[in-house]
Amino acid sequence: MFTFDFLNARHGDSFLVRWGAPKERVMLVDGGPSQVFETSLRDRLSQLAPDAQGIPRIDVVCLSHVDDDHAVGLLKLLTGIQRARGDQEPDPFAVQRVWFNSVEELVDRNAPGLSASTQEIVDRASEDSSAVRASYNQGRAIRDAAAALGLDGNPLFDGPLLEGEEATLDRLHVTVVAPDDIALQKLTERWLEAKSRQDPKVITTAYTDGSIPNLSSIVLMLRHQGRTALLTGDARGDRILAGLRATGLLDDAGPLHVDLLKLPHHGSDRNVESDFFESVHADHYVISADGVKHHHPSEDTLRMLVESRGRDDEYTIHLTNHIDFADDTLDDLRDNRNFTVSVRDPADLALVIEVGDEQ
Repeated sequence: MFTFDFLNARHGDSFLVRWGAPKERVMLVDGGPSQVFETSLRDRLSQLAPDAQGIPRIDVVCLSHVDDDHAVGLLKLLTGIQRARGDQEPDPFAVQRVWFNSVEELVDRNAPGLSASTQEIVDRASEDSSAVRASYNQGRAIRDAAAALGLDGNPLFDGPLLEGEEATLDRLHVTVVAPDDIALQKLTERWLEAKSRQDPKVITTAYTDGSIPNLSSIVLMLRHQGRTALLTGDARGDRILAGLRATGLLDDAGPLHVDLLKLPHHGSDRNVESDFFESVHADHYVISADGVKHHHPSEDTLRMLVESRGRDDEYTIHLTNHIDFADDTLDDLRDNRNFTVSVRDPADLALVIEVGDEQ
């Protein structure tokens, strides 16, 4: 079975990917914003199958990108393990690997030593901007916590997760679709500009305008036993399509079909255009949002999605929370169409989607 548990991550992302039998493997992708770890993630992780020492096992923890609504829960997870070790107590969770691209790692890729030479500027930006402070400092803390636990270095990839990199973990094949060289160059240019001008506002703008999460977000294509899932973080649709073409997953023969597509950036219309949904079709479209903080998902995104599919196509649109304006939009679009809508029950920790039988 290939199973996905999308938690109530409020306006952020946090979900489990589960595969394999009889010994189930687990990947945790993102940890949601403040309070998600306490209200849903910790309890769901506590239900995971134990390792030989009786500790719930997580085979991979993946942070798609450094942003407050994805990173906070993972920071609490890793620092909780650190704290337990400091108190000489058993690890609360047995994390085997961490996959994460730090901003420093990405900007140094094209300009070695650039992150160190701009550290003082970034620190000033952090002092002046809550957006930088929340995201950059959390990313740095996650990097340091992973290193302290001996989980740094992105094992199986042995370096940054970049377009075209591949790995296989217990019959789960992982292809990195993004970030690509263009994204890295744009990030590097931002840091070089900040260094040249000695201006922390350049760094601040890079966080507040969304270019950091949009450019640096890890996008993964997962394949297991003939089933597929495209996990998009907060990446921009054009960069996702470019990565799919570069990796040979998308060509001119027709749209790419996947079993499950997690919509980019919680269904924001700033990240996608019609050609994204015309190029990637799915049986299950998943939107992690609550409709409160950022009015996600956009009504325009929902229209683009539905209008990209034929009237007789059967597929499901999944929402992690009940959102009145999304319900109204989908009701308007449902006329003479075959799609269905699934919403997480408020009593459930997660919206669970199964996309195949174990072979």
